[in-house]
Amino acid sequence: MSTTGYVWDEVGSVINLDDKDTLKSMKRSCQLSYYDLIGMLAWQSCRRKVSAILSATASYVLPADMVGIESVYDSANDISYDPSVQWGEKVRPSWFYLDQTEDSLALLPSLKVKSLSNVWTGGTWLASYIGEYIRFGKEPGIYKITAENTFTPRYYGPELFRVTGVIRPSGTRKLACVDDDNDRVAGAMDIHYWAYPAPLYDESQEIQLPASRPLELLTLIRMLGTKDRRENAADRYRAEYVTALSEMKAMNPSFVLPKEPTNRTGAKVFDMRHR
Repeated sequence: MSTTGYVWDEVGSVINLDDKDTLKSMKRSCQLSYYDLIGMLAWQSCRRKVSAILSATASYVLPADMVGIESVYDSANDISYDPSVQWGEKVRPSWFYLDQTEDSLALLPSLKVKSLSNVWTGGTWLASYIGEYIRFGKEPGIYKITAENTFTPRYYGPELFRVTGVIRPSGTRKLACVDDDNDRVAGAMDIHYWAYPAPLYDESQEIQLPASRPLELLTLIRMLGTKDRRENAADRYRAEYVTALSEMKAMNPSFVLPKEPTNRTGAKVFDMRHR
């Protein structure tokens, strides 16, 4: 993986970084391009799994940093759920999104967050916030709350003073499942998804993509085309971007549903009852 500073240097060698405003604009364009690329595909380094307990009456609130879902799987019964798919006249076991949250769970005013920290100060704390997700002010990035005023991943951005902490931001998605009789499913479910990584602030941060060139090119296209209106210059990079993106996608391994290993008769490898 390449570092953020390497990408900035590559972009900076093409455009004229002669003032702080241009540098700031380039970093913002790089971040926007980064999340655009993350949203295109379930990149291996961004893949996550959550073990959910579904209810037959209530929806399950998904992680707020989630980009999309690759698989919903009941490992206890070996049932894979399709994304709202119906085959012929028979309904298949399916998962589907429900209405997103219309408002945040809580707003914590006057928070302070230091750069390179994983804690915040200020605001009113409730123990029920553990396991929820928080966004700080206008900054990009969603962070998981792991303990009192503590979150992950680490915050790399500028020091924040008197910002609002938004817990479970509006737009957080919800999920439910139905079985082949179209009845709501309750019980344990493994949800395999991919998530947005930490925003790019510091030159030491690693890019969570298999290659850096598509990010460099997309940042250049955004800077030269939409910002400086230098479309002719941006066009020179668009064809290369299409090729570089295709090559990067080919580097990403396909998702394979993890299952317990078995022996040649189908029994679990570590089940000694086969003796």
